[in-house]
Amino acid sequence: FDVSKAATTWAPPAAYQDGMIGPHWSKGWIIEDCEVSNSKCCGISLGKYYDPENDHYFTRKHVKSPTQMERDAVCRGQYHGWTKENIGSHIIRRCHIHHCEQTGIVGRMGGVFSIIEDNHIHNINNMQQLGGAEISGIKMHAAIDVVMRRNHIHHCTMGIWCDWEAQGTRLTQNLLHDNCPPEGTPKAEGAMMSQDIFIEVGHGPTLIDNNIMLSPVSVRMATDGIACVHNLMLGSLTAVGGGTGDRYTPYHIRHRTEVAGFMTFLHGDDRFYNNIFIQNYPVEETETVEDMGFKMEDNQEVGTHVFDEYPTYDEWISHFELDKPADMSKLEPYHNKCHLPVWVNGNAYFNGAKACVNEKENLVDNENQVKVELVEKDGHYSIKTNVYEFLKDFRTGIINSDILGYAFEPEQRFEDPDGSTIIFDQDYLGEHRGVAAMPGPFADGAEAEKILW
Repeated sequence: FDVSKAATTWAPPAAYQDGMIGPHWSKGWIIEDCEVSNSKCCGISLGKYYDPENDHYFTRKHVKSPTQMERDAVCRGQYHGWTKENIGSHIIRRCHIHHCEQTGIVGRMGGVFSIIEDNHIHNINNMQQLGGAEISGIKMHAAIDVVMRRNHIHHCTMGIWCDWEAQGTRLTQNLLHDNCPPEGTPKAEGAMMSQDIFIEVGHGPTLIDNNIMLSPVSVRMATDGIACVHNLMLGSLTAVGGGTGDRYTPYHIRHRTEVAGFMTFLHGDDRFYNNIFIQNYPVEETETVEDMGFKMEDNQEVGTHVFDEYPTYDEWISHFELDKPADMSKLEPYHNKCHLPVWVNGNAYFNGAKACVNEKENLVDNENQVKVELVEKDGHYSIKTNVYEFLKDFRTGIINSDILGYAFEPEQRFEDPDGSTIIFDQDYLGEHRGVAAMPGPFADGAEAEKILW
């Protein structure tokens, strides 16, 4: 189908969430090979149920905070049949989604267990007619066991935004670039920050692997429980340790929708293995930005150094004195205030990108000038880069689910939705890595020269 030019309404998670196409509170739709364009707000919606008692609660009544309304919506979802057996498991595949003014794909709770793959999404929110949260190429709340793979997302205010309950979510083999307004674009009131990927107030596990991220900010991570493996990042990691306020959000029974608990954010519980970090954009003075009143630092320095103050696992676990009787008052700071540990190893850093002080094995090259250029020819994209000349013989180990371990709050492994182990032995193009792996999304330098989309 070719679906175009519809006056859809603004689609926040508090609402029914209109889109030009919208399966809503159902299961098993396949939306493929469609062109979806020029929606006033959203292209495709995997939105939530309609609940008169909770519909636009904050807008109409004001007396509960938007965050509390969201917690209510999650819990009320169980009453409305929010289970794996009833809701989600949709497929959005090979669609061309463009020139929509809020989102290309939006969803709150209704998109669980879905696959979003091989889509071309671009020019979302470029006219800046609308501002506020829910603006992105893909914006999903509760992307539980959702796989987003092999999508090409560019020239959007944001690329992919996973808000609340990104648990079992995997973003893999995506090409993301130019996800920021062109310089000089007038911004709408309430305009949002820009980045390739934004993971917000979730508890993981959220897996970001084998992606190519070329925008000035690669990952905004106001959250816990992310693993970044074998990515190429030209932009920074930002909002580390901030952007969550005093919010507490749910986590779920493993590979289910039923709520297992709620928790605030200690930050950390993150993993960075076998990535390439390149400082591709000039560093300007760090500024403080806001998302709906939640302040966060907009760091522009590329690398894992933003985790220098975070403990290693051994440092963190030592505070709990597992060989002694538990002391509730003594352990209270480590339960409620101190950062969770971070694992960092096997990454490569160029052009001044900075490594975490606790990283034991890495490659830091501040002598050679690395260049990365995205090339478009006849609608096909590739990259030109000299980074592989300087990686030379630096190799690391093959990463798998057991190495990544378990996200802290849900106690869920970084694994496939069916619980099976992920072995990161295939690259962005599906080619196999050798026994020893090169950092970044390609098995070798020759792979990087092939058509990416």
